[in-house]
Amino acid sequence: MPDGQTSTRGSRVLVRSVAGLVLSAIIVLLVLSAGSGWTFPHLLPDRMDAGPWRQGLTTGSSLLRSLFVSLALSSMVGLISTTTGLLLARQLRQSNGPFVLYFLYLPFIISPVIAGICLYDLMIRLHLAGTFMGVLLIQSVFATSFATIYFRSAFNHRLQRLEELVRTLGGSRRTIWRHAVWPQCRGLIHICLVQTALYSWLDYGLVSVIGGGQVIPVTVRLFSLIREASTNQAALASLVLLLPAILGMLFTSVVRYTQPTPVSIAQNIAVRTTDRGSRDDD
Repeated sequence: MPDGQTSTRGSRVLVRSVAGLVLSAIIVLLVLSAGSGWTFPHLLPDRMDAGPWRQGLTTGSSLLRSLFVSLALSSMVGLISTTTGLLLARQLRQSNGPFVLYFLYLPFIISPVIAGICLYDLMIRLHLAGTFMGVLLIQSVFATSFATIYFRSAFNHRLQRLEELVRTLGGSRRTIWRHAVWPQCRGLIHICLVQTALYSWLDYGLVSVIGGGQVIPVTVRLFSLIREASTNQAALASLVLLLPAILGMLFTSVVRYTQPTPVSIAQNIAVRTTDRGSRDDD
């Protein structure tokens, strides 16, 4: 059997094995969240009454409040960090100095918990410790660093030539962003928006330190339920935490395969420019 076919078959087996493990874990969480009580060494809950779902999704429940907090944080962090990272990456594309790269990678070198402890005194002085805005600010700083690094590869010489082409044809700054930057970075923007939002959604270290027990998203609620030995409610919180991550993974996979190529972008610019010139001649 050729080495290529062996490698392909091995990759398929590995992917199916990992998918089977992930699905089995989700099934276990579904079973645990569908009942009340659990006694070792039984596999199933003591009562299959869907109690955690009724309690967790009722108005005023702690898990529902945490869900709204996580949704607000992740959506705002995703929008702020993606927009700021895109603008910073475009401004820093000519900078190849080591200091800039070190500054961008600094949030990833330091542990989030250690960074939160180091910045906690500053948050107290700014009266942002234990507040929603304080958590939003710290998470946005970390996510903006990721977004800037992510977009640096997009602002290359090819995109610079596309911008120069639009500028040569009389395009304004808005036209450059619309016909050169946006078509080239559209898929990356969508992926970065999802990934930075998921970073905020899954963050525990920063929000547990800066939030100080006052800002309680789903991650903090999940660990609180685990410490309380609330197995069924913790399983439900785990499913709530996993669902956006799975949807985000599927979304990024679709976007990667539907992103336009540079040839199609250049053709689109040429067609639009020709149409505009024809209207001006008429």
